[in-house]
Amino acid sequence: MNEYALFANFENPFGDSVRALRESIDTIVHAESLGFEQVWLTEHHFNAFSVSASLFPLLAHLAARTRRIKLGAGALLLPFHDPVRVAEDAATIDALSGGRLLLGVGKGGPFPDQFRHFGVAHDESRERMYEAIDLLEKLFADTGVDHISTHYRYQDLSTYPRPLRTPLPIWLASTNDESLALAARRGYGLMGPSAAPLVRIRERLDAFHALAPQQSPPFVLARYLLCAEDNTQAREEALPFIRDFGKNMRAAIRKTPASEPIRPFGESAEAYEETRLLGNAIVGDPAACIEQCLALREALAPHPVILLLKPASYDPAVNRRSLSLFAERVRPALTSPGSQRDSKGSPSCATYRL
Repeated sequence: MNEYALFANFENPFGDSVRALRESIDTIVHAESLGFEQVWLTEHHFNAFSVSASLFPLLAHLAARTRRIKLGAGALLLPFHDPVRVAEDAATIDALSGGRLLLGVGKGGPFPDQFRHFGVAHDESRERMYEAIDLLEKLFADTGVDHISTHYRYQDLSTYPRPLRTPLPIWLASTNDESLALAARRGYGLMGPSAAPLVRIRERLDAFHALAPQQSPPFVLARYLLCAEDNTQAREEALPFIRDFGKNMRAAIRKTPASEPIRPFGESAEAYEETRLLGNAIVGDPAACIEQCLALREALAPHPVILLLKPASYDPAVNRRSLSLFAERVRPALTSPGSQRDSKGSPSCATYRL
C-alpha cells in the first residue's frame, strides 16, 4: 500500500446540510495538505444523514478547492444516471481538475428506495451498468458514436468536452465473477467495501490476478479509521459511529422484502456486528494502527492496494486529528524500506501509477 485515500461520505449529524457540506470539504482540503493522494466521494440518495447526492457538482467544487489530490467518484450509481450526461460531466471534471478524475461506478446501493424512486428494477441494474460502461467507453474514445443495446440507442453521437485522458481510469464497485472478468479484460480497477472480510477479499484478488489484469489499477479497499493518542480513546471515539453504521445496515437487511435480492454491499447481517466491524477497522494509537495496516498488507500481498480510509467519528475535528496522526506517525512507518516487503521477505508489488 503505497497510496492512501480519504473516503468522504458527507455525513450530516448536525441536521444542517450547509455545515455538513462545508465540514466535509474542509476535511478533504486538510487531507490534501497531509499528502493523501486520493479522495473518493460516495453517492447517497433520499438520506438526511448522507448528503452527497450529486457527485459531479461536489467534484467540480473540489477541483477548484484543491490542486493535487486525485478526485474519485466512489462510486457513481450508474444505472440511475443518463450515461451521455455522465460522459459530459466526467470529461468536464477531468478538464477542470487537470486530469485528476477517477471514475468508480456501481450498479446501485443496497436500499430499495433508490431503485423505486429512480424507476430502475434491481434485477436489471447490473445489465444497465454494463451497457452504460460500454457506451461511456465509446464516447470517451471517439466521436460519431453508434450504439445499440437493450437500454441505450444512439446514432452519430459525439460528446464535448473531450476527456483529457484516454482511457479514463475506471473502477467497478463489485467483485462478482462477471465484474472480475470484465475488469480484467478491459483494465478496470475494483473496489471493496469496509465490511468485506479479508478472507473473501483475498480470494477475489487471487481470482482477479488469475485473469491476467496486469494493466489494471490497484484494488481500492475501504476501511474505517480512528487514530488517537491511546487505544482506549480511539475505541471510545470510534464506537458510536461504528455501532450506528452496523445498526443501520442490519435494519436495512431486515426491512428488505424477501423478494428483493439486495444485501448491503453483498454481506450478511453478521458482517455488521460490532466486533466484526471493529476487526475490519483501523482503530487505535499510532503503534496499533501501524500493526493493523501491516497485517492488512501481509494478508493481501503481493496484490497492489490503495487503502481508502473512512474517518469513524461524528466530530469533524476528531476526524481531522485522526487523519493528521495517521499521516504524521503511521504512514512514515508504512513507507519505510523495511515495510515494503511481503510476508516472505520479497519486495511488494509496485503501485500502479494513475
